Amino acid sequence: MSNKGGLSYQMMQALQAIFKPGYSRHEDKQHGRNRDVIRSIGTMQSMVADVHEFARFIRRQWPEVSEIEEVEPVMAQAFIEELIRRERSGGRLGRVMASLRKLDRACRITQVIEKNNPPLLPYKSDGGLGGFHSEPRPVAYSPEQAEQIIAWINTIDPISARVLQVMRRTGLRIREAVYLRAQDIKVDTCLVTLEGNVNHTKGGRPRQVHIPPEEKEFLVEMKALGEENPTGHIFHDRGSLPDRVREQVRKACAAQGIHCLGTHGFRKTFAAQNYKMKIAAGANDDQALLDTSIQLGHNRKEITSQSYVPPQDRRN
Repeated sequence: MSNKGGLSYQMMQALQAIFKPGYSRHEDKQHGRNRDVIRSIGTMQSMVADVHEFARFIRRQWPEVSEIEEVEPVMAQAFIEELIRRERSGGRLGRVMASLRKLDRACRITQVIEKNNPPLLPYKSDGGLGGFHSEPRPVAYSPEQAEQIIAWINTIDPISARVLQVMRRTGLRIREAVYLRAQDIKVDTCLVTLEGNVNHTKGGRPRQVHIPPEEKEFLVEMKALGEENPTGHIFHDRGSLPDRVREQVRKACAAQGIHCLGTHGFRKTFAAQNYKMKIAAGANDDQALLDTSIQLGHNRKEITSQSYVPPQDRRN
């Protein structure tokens, strides 16, 4: 082992040097600030896990390599090819590639490696691997399936069931749901306001979600729960709760013979229902997609059309 510590430790130290929590990527883009930093704690945790796995791979394949300066592009390429052979999902591959490129950038910023060294993982335009993305699957739980899953979970874990109710009725991502606070809920206007990092939104982007008036009673109930908590949050154990909810969804789907779409399937249920509601109110396809995209916090309505609203529900 190097006197600098293990290879995993050296990689983690490099990432920590550019870990600057406090702002968000959204704010950095708005104000033209340095984008070579890591803002989100969740992103930092994911990237550290990815480079740890990369370091373990190097130790198995190149046991003589003990310092980060000795890591070469061929090793990163071999690591990604190994993940492809293990049939990792496109979304996972894309995330790992982003982590390795961020590690490369961190090493250059901290002068661990020379700035003119070849990139650790070149982009496709420079002769490297292309991007990988999750295959778009605009499939949602039907409203009946969503309620069936929630009812099954409610008998053994009411807290997880409540998280899923929040997702189904508001379209929030799972981490946004578990970090929802009483002050984020405006009952009079049926509005949920997410401020960014404090609500764990993706990329720190703030947004507002307009909730149908018929869900007002549910909003009152959730707000009351948050007001009972000194922090204002609706849920406790927020760090571990997302994984707990995911596990309960897998169990519920297996027990009831429902194809499992994970927790994200509830967000898609909200999206499909929001789209239908806008169409029923007189909107055309483009308008309904745009509104649903804004509700979900997407940058482009194409994401919503490809991955959230089933083709059979579209009005062309």
